[in-house]
Amino acid sequence: MSTTTGLGQSPYSVQVGVPAAVLKAKKVRRRLDLTLWEKLYVAEIVRGLVITSKHFFINMLGFIFPPAGKKRKVFTVYYPEEKLTLPSAYRGRPVLVAHADGSEKCVACGLCEKMCPAHAISIVAAEKAPGERYPARYTLDLGRCVYCGYCEEVCPKEAIVMSDEYQGLAQGDRNLLRFQKEQLLRPEGKVKTRLYFVRRIYSKWNY
Repeated sequence: MSTTTGLGQSPYSVQVGVPAAVLKAKKVRRRLDLTLWEKLYVAEIVRGLVITSKHFFINMLGFIFPPAGKKRKVFTVYYPEEKLTLPSAYRGRPVLVAHADGSEKCVACGLCEKMCPAHAISIVAAEKAPGERYPARYTLDLGRCVYCGYCEEVCPKEAIVMSDEYQGLAQGDRNLLRFQKEQLLRPEGKVKTRLYFVRRIYSKWNY
């Protein structure tokens, strides 16, 4: 069976724009028995020590003799004096989005509670008026949360998003990691960057 097109090219190069020679499968070493030298791991241990030592001494010199007015060679953030501007794709503490009047956008549909693989969300629903639901109590246990973002993905009202908040997520008492609705509410303007990111990413998906 021929593997070339009418132009004398491989169909693989036509489809993906990569020469067929590059896509050619490489030989796999099927001999699984290691030699004595490989079993000793001497070369790999030495190579690992060289790499880690290089990073250690470069970092140490950077702290002792910080460059004046020059870009640091080693990317080190001097926290808390310096803080990173996190990308919009960062998944920090999940927060609830609030309207301009401070009321929650959440309608207590329970999808985030159902979808959460860690069972970190608990909702008690109530009604403001006939047919108008809201969460009377919304509890998020960050001691169980795995920051997967499923709650954000499944929410039909954009009422919960993964924020850029990362401080206070380590506590000696797990009870301090149970956040109530009032602690989770954030103005929509504070999370608008994440909301734009979510809309842009999910709009590409074709269900």
